[in-house]
Amino acid sequence: MPLIFFPISTERLCLVPASVKLYLLELHDRQAFASSLKANVPAGWPPDQITPEVIEEFIGRMKTRDRKIWSFYWLLHQKASELPVLIGSGGFLAHENGTLEIGYSVLSDYQNKGYATEAVRSMLHWALSSLKQDCIIANTYPHLKASIRVLEKNSFLFKGDGPEEGTITYEFRRRNGNL
Repeated sequence: MPLIFFPISTERLCLVPASVKLYLLELHDRQAFASSLKANVPAGWPPDQITPEVIEEFIGRMKTRDRKIWSFYWLLHQKASELPVLIGSGGFLAHENGTLEIGYSVLSDYQNKGYATEAVRSMLHWALSSLKQDCIIANTYPHLKASIRVLEKNSFLFKGDGPEEGTITYEFRRRNGNL
């Protein structure tokens, strides 16, 4: 598998690695956050699931010696004269048992347009090549049909009940060295 360089570019998106600095700007200085990303940050940012407490947790995980998180901001390409638009984010958490879990979130105005499927596919490629993982899980809720469809389009298979009450788990396994 070829090496993947940053930022990760797809047909419609650019995935920029999150950093402690970017997370702190996101929490405390929206204008500097947008400037650092070189992007338009919509008024509705962040998606509902990304609370200040979640961002603080991400910062804490990034600061540990044995980093347990890798995440990306998703920028939607625009016409050459326009700034890209921040539409979502996603990444991976490494659990103590070595399991790698993927998560993602998209602003509601950009849902059901294939962006999450495209971003998750590129993040999977990155994890397979950079983190040398062959198995990745995702936890979601049964009522989040669009999220489940993103997972299924990226070859995740239903595995059963998730770790938290009411959640379900999907699993991706590399097959024959391919995605």
